[in-house]
Amino acid sequence: MIAVTGANGFVGGIIAAGLVDVLRLVRRPAGANDLAWSFATPADVLAEELRARGVTYVIHTAWDMQASKLEELEAGCVAGSLRLLEAATAAGARVIFISTISAFPGARSAYGRAKLQVEQAVLEAGGIVLRLGLVMGNGGMFGSLRQTVAKGKIVPMIGSGKAPQYLLPEATLVEAVQVALQGRFDAEHQPITLANPTPVPFRDMVQLLAQEVGRKVVLVPVPWQLLYAAFRTAEGLGLNLGFKSDSIVSFIYQNPAPDFAVQARLGINPPRW
Repeated sequence: MIAVTGANGFVGGIIAAGLVDVLRLVRRPAGANDLAWSFATPADVLAEELRARGVTYVIHTAWDMQASKLEELEAGCVAGSLRLLEAATAAGARVIFISTISAFPGARSAYGRAKLQVEQAVLEAGGIVLRLGLVMGNGGMFGSLRQTVAKGKIVPMIGSGKAPQYLLPEATLVEAVQVALQGRFDAEHQPITLANPTPVPFRDMVQLLAQEVGRKVVLVPVPWQLLYAAFRTAEGLGLNLGFKSDSIVSFIYQNPAPDFAVQARLGINPPRW
């Protein structure tokens, strides 16, 4: 039995759909295979449920994508993830933590730094950490951009548009999780980065999305500092614009040298787009 947190989300939904015997840990249960869970769930309560249901792995994808400050993420996502890890360990289950390519030593975004904290705890407990590139699909950041391109002719572009994007097809994500469940990652005691190692500049990615739907788009460069200031102001006023200032930090200050050696050694080869 495999438990998946955040199974109603984009990445969690992809993983849950690609597996069998899945226990979905979600905020709002809607079926027999759903279990009520949130970052505030006490460790002992969750441990009892996991043990009773014979869960052997917990795939942790859930995250608060609205929080943009490190202290908010630490109080919610990090603290809740540590409770989840404690519960899984007590129940004899192993954790596979779904992290991000934005998490690396020296990361400047709150998102990357918070994920990094959970990564370290999971690895110390003998778990597995998968750092995902930008997952290609109809949800998440990629899906939002795809919708923008499909609906509008003018697409704002952060800076020059040269920022590299490391893309991960949905099928490769499911394949990597299945490999992890087979025990082939057990000897790895470091985060495993999953994405095609050839970066695609942001502006090229937008043009490829436009080609898919037979459209021509105009890319309008906007200084990232201006965008960051605008989103910070909106957040200070309590407005939700569907995008966070911290995401701009992740976009600008990326890992200068992501390590794809482990996925290559294990024969996982995400195809180029």
